Amino acid sequence: MMMLILLMYFVSLSAGSDVDSDGDVRLRLDHSLDLGLTWQTRGSVSVARSRSQNSILNQEDLSSDSYEKMKDLCSANGIYLVKLVGEGGGGELQSYVSACSLIESGMAESLVVHVDWRGNVVAINLSARTEDDSYKAREPEKFDTKVTVQNMESGPTPDTAAFIQKMEEEKARKMNGETKDNKSFFAKYWMYIVPVCIFMVINSAAGPENGR
Repeated sequence: MMMLILLMYFVSLSAGSDVDSDGDVRLRLDHSLDLGLTWQTRGSVSVARSRSQNSILNQEDLSSDSYEKMKDLCSANGIYLVKLVGEGGGGELQSYVSACSLIESGMAESLVVHVDWRGNVVAINLSARTEDDSYKAREPEKFDTKVTVQNMESGPTPDTAAFIQKMEEEKARKMNGETKDNKSFFAKYWMYIVPVCIFMVINSAAGPENGR
């Protein structure tokens, strides 16, 4: 019994690197100012596994040197890269935005985190925010990040229960002989009616000739 308790304790410690006690997924936020050649840690994002769409962002300001690199990136029409990495070296998800767009927005950005039905992060999308003119008064070396958690929505499902019930009712009617044949009389017996009609037409045409 004691060995089982110790085993459960060590398992809980090893699993706690990516998910905390409240069930939140913790991800490291990295960025690149040289098109992915090198990466620096920018902060961290915690996303709730529940469908509450809660998130917590912790990040540092951009240094003067890094901001100059951002402007150089803009001059070269480059893109600013970010990625979320699971703590402990798990999987990573990347996204990007135009460096010029981010600078023009006053470093205001929107980070959308897409989460599946199990609460796992499956994709991210970064974009610049220029919804108003207030960005002109922002500090250029300070990120203004809005994190949005987007849960996966279930698509429409077929009404299989109603279909199965209809099939069962049809089967029961056939077994009880209650199924009605809605075909017309001609549709049922045309193979008998047509030869008789042809025979009568031939006889009526040949009758006057025999009487001459």
